[in-house]
This record gives sequence, C-alpha cells and structure tokens, in this order.
Amino acid sequence: MQTDPEVEIPRHLSLEQRVRPLWATFRNILLVVLLIFVFAIVQMFMLRRVCNVGMQTATSLEKQGLPTLNELASLQEHLAIFRLYSYECLFAREGDKAAKARAVEDVAAQTRAELEQIKMLLPDVEGQRLASNLEGAMNDLDAEFQQVRNLADTDFVAAMKEMDQEIPTRIDRLASVAGELKRHGYRFSGAQANATFGSFGWIKKNAGMFGAANILVAFGAVLFVLLAARRSRAQLSEILARLDERTQELAGSLSLVNATLESTADGIVLVDAVGNIGKYNQQFVKMWRIPEPAEVMKDQQRTLAFVLPLLKHPDKLAGKIEEQAAHPEYESSDILELKDERVFECCSKPQRIQDRICGRVWSIRDVSEQKRMQREVDKTHKQLLLASRQAGMAEVATGVLHNVGNVLNSVNISTSQVIDGLKKSRISNVSRLGDLLAQNAGNLAAYVTTDATGSQLPGYVSRLAERLNQERDALLKECELIHTNMEHIKDIVAMQQSYARAFGVVEKIKVTDLIEDALRLNAGALTRHDVEVIRDFQSPQCQIIVEKHKVLQILVNLIRNAKYACDESGRTDKQLTIHCNNGGDRVQIGVVDNGVGIPAENLTRIFGHGFTTRKEGHGFGLHSAALAAKELGGSLVGHSDGPQKGAAFTLQLPLAPPNQSP
Repeated sequence: MQTDPEVEIPRHLSLEQRVRPLWATFRNILLVVLLIFVFAIVQMFMLRRVCNVGMQTATSLEKQGLPTLNELASLQEHLAIFRLYSYECLFAREGDKAAKARAVEDVAAQTRAELEQIKMLLPDVEGQRLASNLEGAMNDLDAEFQQVRNLADTDFVAAMKEMDQEIPTRIDRLASVAGELKRHGYRFSGAQANATFGSFGWIKKNAGMFGAANILVAFGAVLFVLLAARRSRAQLSEILARLDERTQELAGSLSLVNATLESTADGIVLVDAVGNIGKYNQQFVKMWRIPEPAEVMKDQQRTLAFVLPLLKHPDKLAGKIEEQAAHPEYESSDILELKDERVFECCSKPQRIQDRICGRVWSIRDVSEQKRMQREVDKTHKQLLLASRQAGMAEVATGVLHNVGNVLNSVNISTSQVIDGLKKSRISNVSRLGDLLAQNAGNLAAYVTTDATGSQLPGYVSRLAERLNQERDALLKECELIHTNMEHIKDIVAMQQSYARAFGVVEKIKVTDLIEDALRLNAGALTRHDVEVIRDFQSPQCQIIVEKHKVLQILVNLIRNAKYACDESGRTDKQLTIHCNNGGDRVQIGVVDNGVGIPAENLTRIFGHGFTTRKEGHGFGLHSAALAAKELGGSLVGHSDGPQKGAAFTLQLPLAPPNQSP
C-alpha cells in the first residue's frame, strides 16, 4: 500500500518534558492569584471611603423613596392610558363602547389607588396637597369625557365642539398638576437617597474584616492551586501513558487497513480535492499494468494520461470525471471496456470527513470473467428458447398426430365397412340371374310365364334391385364419411403448415381464432376423455399483433394439461372453461379446469424446468410456455385453491409487441 511519509510520534517523554506544560500553567495561575490579592487590598481601602458616604439609611430609601418613584412612574403611565382609553371610548363603534367604557373605569380606579398610595408615601403637607389636586383634575377630566360621550349619543357635532373647547384645558391642567407632583416626589426621593448613604457607617467598622477575608481567600486559592498542580502532574503522566497506548492502537489500525486494502481484489485509489493521489493499492497498479507507479500515480492528470489510451471509449470516463469535478457529491458506477478485451467495473464515491467532501475514492474491479459468463448465459438462454420453440412445435405436432390418428381410425372403420359391404353384396346374384336368362333365351317369354322358376324372376329382380340400392346407399354413406375425414385431415395438416410457415412472423389475428385452433388440435383427446368445453368470450372480436405459433404452443399445452387434470380427477362432470377478455392494452386468456388441482407447495415450482407430477411428463411444457409468454412481452400465472379444487392459468399478452402499436 502506497502511503504518505509517516510522522514519528515520541512514545517516551522525560519527566521535565511531561511537567513543563503544567508548571507554565501554574505560573499563570499564580499571577492571577497575585492580581486577586492586590485587588482585595485596594478593595478594602475603597470600601472604607465608600462606607463613609453610602451606607446610612438603606431601609428608609427602600420603603419610601424607591416605592415613591415606582408609583410616580406607574401613575404617569396610567394617566396616559386613561386619556387614550377615554378618546377610544369616545370614538368607538356602538358595539365596542361598553368594553371601552369598562376599560376607562378600570384605569381610573387603578390611578386613584395609586394616588392613595402616593399620599401614604408622601406624608408632608405639600405632597398631600399636590396629590389631592391631581385627583381633582383627573375627576374633572373624567366627568368632562363622560359629558362629551353622553352628548355624542344625541348630537355628535355639539359633542365634538364641546370636546375641542373643554377637554384640552382639562388635560393641560391634569398634566401640570401631575408634573408638579412628580417633581415633588423626585425631591422627596432624592432626600431619602442622600439620607440612605449616611446609613452605611457600620460597614466602615467591618472593612478590615472584609480585607482579611479577601486575603484568606487569596491564600486559600494559592493552596488550592498547589494541590491542583500536584494532582495535574499525576493526571498528565496518566494522559501521556494513554496517549502512547492510543498511538500504538492507531498504528495497529492503520496497519490493518493497509493490509485489508492490499488483500482486496479491487483496485483502490484515493484522490484529494485538488487532484493529488494520496493512496492506492498494488492491485490497482497490477490491473492497469502501470510500469512506473511512482511517476504515474503522482496526481490524477498523469494517471488519466496513462489510463485513457487503454480504453475503447476514453471520452466516457473523461466526461464522467469532468461531471464529478463540477458536482463533487455525485456517485457513479460505470463499465470500462479495454482495448485488450478486458472489462472493468468502475465505482466512484466522494470521501467525507465530518460531512465535508475532501476527496474521491475510486474502486476498480475486473469483471471480464463475469461478462464472459454472462455471454454464455445469454447464449444458453437463446438455446433454451430455441428448445422451447421446438418443444412447442412438438406439442403442436403431437396434437396434429393425435387428431389425424383419430380421423384415420374413422377412415379405417369406414373402409372396413365398405369392404365388408362389398363382400356381402348381392351383386353376384345378378350374374347368376344373367346366366339363367341366357339358358332360356329361346323361349324366354314362356319361361317367365309358365315355368315355376321363371315365373318368380320378376319378383326376385325387384327385391334384388331394392337390396342393391340399399347396399349402394350404405357404400355411398361410408364413402362420404371417408371423404369428410380426409378433408378433416387435410384441414389439420394445412393449419399445422400455416403455423409452421408463421414461425417468427408477427401478424394481426383474432384471439378467439387462436383459441379455436388450439381446441381443434386437442379436439380428439377432449372428446375421447369426455371433457366438456365451455367458451366464455367477453371480447370475441379482440385482435392482437403476435407470433401466433408461440401463442398456439402455449394454449395447446394449457388445454392438454387441463384435459389430463380432468381425466385424473375421476369426475363425471369434466369441464374445461376458456375465458377471453380485453383489459385496456392487454388481452387475458384464462384456461380453467375442475380437475385434480395443484397443492400450494407446488404453485411456485410448476413453471420450473423439469418439474412434473405425471409419470409420463417431461416437465418442460409449462416452463417453455412461461418463457414463450415472457418473450411475447406477456406473462403466464397459475392458481389453485388446492387438491381436487381445479386450477386456473391466465395468459396475459399485449395487444401489440412493445415496439409496435396495435
């Protein structure tokens, strides 16, 4: 594995080297503690001076001065809110007036309560007088607003005039009185504050104690730092030992990673964000047959300059690399074909460190053998399809032979009947009658009228003619049967020849015609086994563009299997139902029987090559039928509710091949 030069990490540090950082930290801590100590001394002297002027009457300021300021600020706010709500109530809509009026009353109540509180906090005469004046001004303003509101209900113009004339003067009076009260409150609170600073004198006596406490704290801090330094020294030694151990673990992990990369069958190369090659394994060098990796594997450009001429399609890889340079987050998987007929699978993924893309990893795998095996599989598949076609042709030919054999049996029977009829014919009696007449040719009239034997000849001739007519009719009937059967044989052979000629040819044909041809090829066997055929054609005029020979192969196989299933069931009401319906761009042909059925465990195996449940079966029929359906762009599925419950097979085909339109 090629790697960057490793940085040697020292594993054994001297005591001085280990403790030196701790003592540097300790000196800084001592400096901080010294500053704290100096600050404490300065603080002690400052407290002595501050206590002379600041710590006198904090309680008085807390209970009177500060609450007075708070109440004055709150009073100013509520007075403003009172004026605002009063105006809003005056101009509010009819439905909102009640709510606005309640809001005005609530604010007025809060304001009066605050005035009462201020009277309690300002016990002097001036404060009481100003608070009473402010309360009167507010009541006067409230009454004027109430009068304007009442007048607005009857005469809005007069109300506005009243408001413009009276309200501003009352608001000015209220603001003036409120300002005087605020200034008086500030003067009162200021006096309380000045008095408060004089109440801190007792702190002056304890300033020395405060300073001593600060000094003790500083010495305690120094002692603590000393103890902490001793403990930190031990901790530092332990940390360094752990660091040594962790360094060894990391070195072992790095060795394991290198060994893993070198043992893999894939060629691995790591390219950083600027195009430099950081790491690669020897398998990569071996796969690309790089003679001087130290020179070629310096950066991505040199590697590409060596690799691209080896490819059949170098532009494909170069374009992919440019695309990844523009979009570093992209992942890719491509097949590279080399000029020496080797085939590589090339995968590329971004390298991330804490969600940051810092490079790209390329993985190259030699899949030449897999591709060769795939070609062999494809060749075998084509051979299997050819064998499937041949098996289908054999199935059709077998049907033809069965039907021809059945017709020939009828022809043989009719021929035997003709031969037997000729052997038993009374035509020889005509010859004897001729001889008798020739012997009496000289006195034929007397012989016929007076002779005992000759007088019977007219009646005998009549009966003989009638019998010969019957024999002729019987022979003609048998000859007609022979002619009909020979025509049937001719039709069967012609249909087989038609399908044989249509092998590989796509043509448009009615689905029901295909079904009827398949039934004709199995007609003899179905009749011999007393299987009733039920036709359920919901789309009798549906046409498809297809290789009809392949469809006939499938249907002949399905009908024959259904016939065997019905015969093996032992039922007397053997039935075979064939459905045909058109669903959108596909046609469905169903072959349903009430025969022996299929066990659930066999439903997933019936289409496998070589699987059969009949002793004389070869296990190729359904397999070849499924392959043919797939080749036609359709599917063949089977279903059964279980043994003795019959089976249903559905052939689904497109109305036209995938590359054609119906």
